[in-house]
Amino acid sequence: MFFLLYHSVCFGQMYLSDVEFDKVGCEQVEHFVKSQINNNTETFSDVKPSLEPTASTNGFRFHEREYVIKDSLPKVWSFYVHTNPTIAWNASRFSFAMLFSKPNNEMIYQNGHVDGIDAGQVIYLNLNVLRIKKLATAFEITTVDDKKKVIEFSYVEDNITHGKQQLTFIKMRRGYTKIIHRTYFKSESTLRDHFLYPYFHTRLTNTYHRNMKHLLKASEN
Repeated sequence: MFFLLYHSVCFGQMYLSDVEFDKVGCEQVEHFVKSQINNNTETFSDVKPSLEPTASTNGFRFHEREYVIKDSLPKVWSFYVHTNPTIAWNASRFSFAMLFSKPNNEMIYQNGHVDGIDAGQVIYLNLNVLRIKKLATAFEITTVDDKKKVIEFSYVEDNITHGKQQLTFIKMRRGYTKIIHRTYFKSESTLRDHFLYPYFHTRLTNTYHRNMKHLLKASEN
């Protein structure tokens, strides 16, 4: 009876080997997923964030940027949370590859629809670095706190860089919204952490928030 119960639970989990790579449209992401499989990550429930929300950030490097959107906090917060990730994470420096929802046991590919972000979503992206090199990355949404207005997502354990990113939304005096984008990160390369990551990460976060501003403005027309 125990075997039957265990088997039924496993049967409901999607395996990484079930990913339809022809729908991903990105060779780098395909290689990334296959490397996860080679590291004995069998199902998407085995995919873990490298830094849990309550875990200590000691030993991680820190990066911070601030962005201002000339619109109200409730509107900006709602837009960031409820925008389809396949659109939000699709811009000049990165492209959406696929999203797996752990709570729903559902895979979403390019051009699919998702009603915003939620904890337990694992998102795979293709990053364009200097337009000559492409890299794959994956992170899991770990926190969407409507009361504190905080979104957190963590690089998965199989990622080159470990750590998390935290977006805090704050109301400003003139009715605008400030977004503080904090990042805690580390890898096995001192050169990467000191020089490469901060430079390229800034460009990527700038592109992300610029894209969200553009989408927000377009939604008002």
